[in-house]
Amino acid sequence: MTHAAITENKRLGDVLAYIKERQEQQSEPVVKTNSETNGYTPRGRKPGRKTDFMNEPAVIARRRQALSDLDAAE
Repeated sequence: MTHAAITENKRLGDVLAYIKERQEQQSEPVVKTNSETNGYTPRGRKPGRKTDFMNEPAVIARRRQALSDLDAAE
C-alpha cells in the first residue's frame, strides 16, 4: 500500500460522514403516478346502454320466466 492510498482512505471517512448527513437532511421525494401528474380525476359511472335495460320491467319478467323454466326442467 502506498502512502497516498492511506491518506485518501483517512479522508474517505470524513467524506462519507458528510454525505450521510446530507442524505438525512433531505426529505423523501414525492412520487406521483402519471394520472396524478396530469390531473386526472375519476368520474362516476354513467348509465348507458349496457346497464339501462337491466332495470326494465319487461327484461326482469323475461329473466324470471327463464329462471322458472330452468327450475321446472330440473
